[in-house]
Amino acid sequence: MFKKSFFSTKRKTEEILISPMTGRVLAMEDVPDPVFSNKKAGLGIAVDPEAGTVVSPIDGELVHLFRTKHALWIRGESGLDILIHIGLDTVYMQGEGFKALAGSGERVKTGQPLSEFSLDLVRKKAVSAITPMFLITPSQIEHAEIELPDRAEMGVTPLMKVKVKPYAGDSVERRVHHED
Repeated sequence: MFKKSFFSTKRKTEEILISPMTGRVLAMEDVPDPVFSNKKAGLGIAVDPEAGTVVSPIDGELVHLFRTKHALWIRGESGLDILIHIGLDTVYMQGEGFKALAGSGERVKTGQPLSEFSLDLVRKKAVSAITPMFLITPSQIEHAEIELPDRAEMGVTPLMKVKVKPYAGDSVERRVHHED
């Protein structure tokens, strides 16, 4: 039985994505992997991390933490879907050196730590520690602005401003049920 109901008739239409890591900022074209540099994965930005902590770039939900803990799918309050891919070819590390601090389905806040990883191990075993953050559903995007500061501070520096396309269901009452 459902004990709590939350009703939403209007959702956010704009998201400001804050840097999920501290480090040097790179344009997606400069990521040393063709899937990212050719924007096949999606529109985004990357950070070459100085430390092994990833925080949420927006308020929303951690939709999915990949089994190998190398990637996180976050959905913002607007419905915008974002993927943070820690390092390049880190899937082959099979979770070694990664520690989840939040789980799939969990509500997250901007700046909340989501994951920790051994930066030294990623640099040793993966192609690169460079971490792309990208928008995985282009049809959601009405307009996006990307900031390219030389360096970003995790949980502080804005990197992207995204205007989200209106959702056809916004005029219809949407119900999300939660149990205690």
